[in-house]
Amino acid sequence: MKLFKIISGLLTSLCLLMPLSVSAEEVVQTSGGYSQDGLWYYNDYGDGTVSVVCQDNTIEEAVIPSEIDGHKITMVELDCFKDNTSLKKVTLPDTITVLEDYAFYLCSGLEEINIPASVQKFGFQTFYGCSSLKEISVPAGVTEIEGYTFDGCTALEAVHVEKNNQNYKDQDGILFTKDGSDLILYPAAKTGKQYAVPDGCTKLEGYAFMANSDLEQINLNAVSEMGEDVFYYCTSLQSITVPDGITMLTGAAFGNCTSLKRVTLPETLETIGSGCFYNCLQLDEITIPDSVTTINSNAFFNCPSLTTIRVSRNVTTVGDYAFGFYSGEEEEPQLLPDFELDADNGTAAFAYAVKFNVRCTGGVTQGIVFVYIMIGIVALVIIAVIVLIVMQKRIQKQRELF
Repeated sequence: MKLFKIISGLLTSLCLLMPLSVSAEEVVQTSGGYSQDGLWYYNDYGDGTVSVVCQDNTIEEAVIPSEIDGHKITMVELDCFKDNTSLKKVTLPDTITVLEDYAFYLCSGLEEINIPASVQKFGFQTFYGCSSLKEISVPAGVTEIEGYTFDGCTALEAVHVEKNNQNYKDQDGILFTKDGSDLILYPAAKTGKQYAVPDGCTKLEGYAFMANSDLEQINLNAVSEMGEDVFYYCTSLQSITVPDGITMLTGAAFGNCTSLKRVTLPETLETIGSGCFYNCLQLDEITIPDSVTTINSNAFFNCPSLTTIRVSRNVTTVGDYAFGFYSGEEEEPQLLPDFELDADNGTAAFAYAVKFNVRCTGGVTQGIVFVYIMIGIVALVIIAVIVLIVMQKRIQKQRELF
């Protein structure tokens, strides 16, 4: 009887929920249609949002209409111009409020776009791979710029933000949050050999300096947080000091920094990310602080100038091919012939060396060998002096007897 009541109750609940489910589906349903010329398709979401999608993937100059069939266009839809490598110029109407995710994804020929004052949001990777875009303006009304909006914009020289914007600002074309605490983007094509992160900035967003090929030195000042791949492909970067307070280098923070020769790591560092120093061809010396406990896979992969590296017993995790390997002609990673790992017997680094057949000192470093040699030389000199003194005394006694 109890079981019957339970089943009946469940059936009753399901029946009551069914109309609600139908209503929910009706809410998310969209209506749409084509412009008279067939170039645009619109989606009316029923909440005042009407998006537009371009139907010609070879168009060179696009003028987005402000309305279609009486529907005011408010959003450039997801993937609107995705992969259109022919697109060079886009004109947006002043009805647009949102540039959706991937809207101009890999539009490598895009050189010019107006951003009207009505725009409030830049979506995720909106301009990803727009490698011909040199400048872009952020209107005063923009309240949100989602992650990696300008990734792959290798020709970008400056981002200009309207002074009245309450959320963002630019300093000499560099994009910051309004309070200056977060550096979002240092444009890839911005010129200048040196740069100092301004006072008050404590965070660098992921990919913030990615692909800038002009910077040689960067002063990070009081930065205490850095996003993933922050200096990836900064091919001219020669030296850098990671400031105290940084506990983690995420991802390939210095990956493909092919000119990087000197790096100073802080005593607060705990984790070195996967591919952190991948393909740093000139890096020939680095000290890993005792605070580090994790070195992830490929951290120092293909660093041919780095012939040795000391890894303390505090490191408890060493990822695959973390150091001592490079990319050879074969598919499998190859051992660097001149590399020798400096690690104590019984440590995670020593176990790594055994697993991957990497030469390892087992705790006997060149420095220690030098010390041993010097001690040996000093000992020999002392012994020689003692022998000479003893022999002189014996000779002197023999002379006294005769």
